[in-house]
Amino acid sequence: MRKKTLLSLLSGVLLALAMPGFGVYWLVFVCLVPLFFALDRQNGFWPGLCFGLAFFLIDLRWIVTLARFHPIVIIGYVVLAIYFAIGCGLLGAALTWPKLSRKLTWLLLAPALFVLAEFLRTLGPLGLGFSTLYSALYRIPVLIQSAAVFGSLFITAVIVAINGSLFLFLRKRDARFVVIAIGCLALLAVFALIPLPIQKGEPLRVAVVSSKVRQEEKLDGRNLAQLTSRYLQLGEVALESDPDLIVFPESILPSYILQNETLIQSFADLARRGNTQVMLGTGVYQDRNIYNAVALFAETGEVAGTYYMVRPVPFGEYIPGRRLLEAIGLGTWAKSFLPIDLSRGDGYAPLSHFGTPICFESTLAAPARQLARNGAQMLVTPTNDAWFNESSELKAHFACAVFRAVENRRWTVQSANGGISGLISPNGVIVASLNGEGVVSEDAFLQTALSLYTRFGDWVVLMLAGALVAVILICRLIARKKCGGKIA
Repeated sequence: MRKKTLLSLLSGVLLALAMPGFGVYWLVFVCLVPLFFALDRQNGFWPGLCFGLAFFLIDLRWIVTLARFHPIVIIGYVVLAIYFAIGCGLLGAALTWPKLSRKLTWLLLAPALFVLAEFLRTLGPLGLGFSTLYSALYRIPVLIQSAAVFGSLFITAVIVAINGSLFLFLRKRDARFVVIAIGCLALLAVFALIPLPIQKGEPLRVAVVSSKVRQEEKLDGRNLAQLTSRYLQLGEVALESDPDLIVFPESILPSYILQNETLIQSFADLARRGNTQVMLGTGVYQDRNIYNAVALFAETGEVAGTYYMVRPVPFGEYIPGRRLLEAIGLGTWAKSFLPIDLSRGDGYAPLSHFGTPICFESTLAAPARQLARNGAQMLVTPTNDAWFNESSELKAHFACAVFRAVENRRWTVQSANGGISGLISPNGVIVASLNGEGVVSEDAFLQTALSLYTRFGDWVVLMLAGALVAVILICRLIARKKCGGKIA
């Protein structure tokens, strides 16, 4: 038991090292091998749980930076890691319960279960788009092009199959499994040979504003005048590149900009003088509701439209189950942690040509895909990562933008305060990036063609994975019945 526990913990540590925060990406192809040894023909819940604990406690360590705002964050971080680790424990149990041949288990069942696990982790009030196996490859464009066809979860499936092949090689000393691993890697690479369905018309000059305002400073309304001047100065720098679009980060000022006539005129004047569109993040107070929003100013200075965030961040922008907490006497605690919940937008409607998933919406595949399906020809993410105080979250968040670009074959822009800003091409190449205060200007192109993933989403991969798991379990139940109810 001790050996299997250590192997499981080692696997979780190796996977965490492969993630964007550490960036030892090649470990993702071998990190599951120790776990598979721990699971081999044994009850799998405990090894899976240990693996999950080690992985999530390390990979989600950036959550701890929020403890400077409320110490209960530490407890929440541990509970969240345990919650996700239990899912890994159930995954481990599912891998070992059928008692299949090793080939079926590690080459088919394991990839299918990991795909389903990563998808399920994005659902519900605690849905999270971080800590996915595929995110380790965000700086390797040649290996992630399949995301435009089958989605990023397909990459996770292939990564798990490679780990399974290497495990079988070590277990059986059969070189054929090394060939299978190489073949899986080649399968990822072959998608890079498919021509991109990209139209190159007139370039759109995009100026991305990147800022470094501490969260404590940004939350203080007394700093409004100073911060307004600071962002308008960055806007002046952006105008020097003669842009067609200037993008500011999320919620840049401690004010409802669209309810402040002076602020509206300041950014409208910036748009008019540069004959450019200006996009910025702001809170919006409307009908007694507060929204996290993106506003687009047209070249004339008029507000051309607003997008309201559809999936607010749990515990950051709303408290899941607040009414239940109030019913059991914990309403005061919930209010002390977050006084009011942000409201949700009605749907994923683009602003002109632009799809604008806000902040953590970009960590999930669905919002960007829906925006592209609804007509977005470029993806733009305004975000405020200053909450996380220069932690590993910055790289993890920017990595998500790379996959949204490839999945939808759209130029993707991220404008961050306290994070990484930049532009990413439709094939996942980081054209420019900046982790500091300043402006990045590059040419991008609007795209209208829909990728296969944008059209069909994750359903092809999910149905295949679900069908595979179902068939294997049904076959096992039939075999068990024939054996008189005993597990062979």
